[in-house]
Amino acid sequence: MEKSSLNKSRQSTLRDLEKRLTYSFRNINLLETALTHRSFANENPQLAVSDNERLEFLGDAVLGLCVSDLLIKKYTDLSEGTLSKIRAAIVNEKPLAELAQRLGIGSCLLLGRGEDISGGRMKDSLLANALEAVIAAIYLDSGFTKTKMLIKKLIGPLLNDDNLRSQYFDYKTALQEFCQKKYKTTPLYAIIDSSGPDHAKMFEVKLTIADKIVHIGSGKSKKEAEKQAAQKAWEILQNEKN
Repeated sequence: MEKSSLNKSRQSTLRDLEKRLTYSFRNINLLETALTHRSFANENPQLAVSDNERLEFLGDAVLGLCVSDLLIKKYTDLSEGTLSKIRAAIVNEKPLAELAQRLGIGSCLLLGRGEDISGGRMKDSLLANALEAVIAAIYLDSGFTKTKMLIKKLIGPLLNDDNLRSQYFDYKTALQEFCQKKYKTTPLYAIIDSSGPDHAKMFEVKLTIADKIVHIGSGKSKKEAEKQAAQKAWEILQNEKN
């Protein structure tokens, strides 16, 4: 284990964070660097400490690779384009900042006085960057396999969110390609009803496949209603196929 130059109070703060991360560092100094903002390093040149920007750069790449690996194994039927959109939604600043908040990373950060006074511990960009730096620290401390296992545990709720698939998967295109291949025809969409005032209309669409398979979808726009009908049809057809 790497010897630490941290005082007992700081060591206790970092050990508490380790418990929330469910990871114990062999080199606790890596975690300390991951939590050191540039403003703190600039205001304390006598300490000769490194800020977390290099770790942030590495952590961004490690996180992207781990999430890509998890997604490609979870969604075996999705295209590269759809996988890219889902990955971007997961590794976005907002969800990363929310995860950092739940882990209590903000309270562990070393910030310059001005950054601290201006609310730096609650800034999404700063929290997301710090989380990426922590991921890089874990990667340097233990390698890819353990890092991926930890990321899977931390980001599991996002990976298991079924709304991600429905939000980014192009059901209409997938259904059209499936129907052309199996039925030698394309799905037909027709509006069968619209109701409500102009600013809050609801549309109902009938989807017909091969003159016999009918599904109904509804939504606040024709496009949304068609997507819902296509999703219903796609999921039923896939279940029949399996």
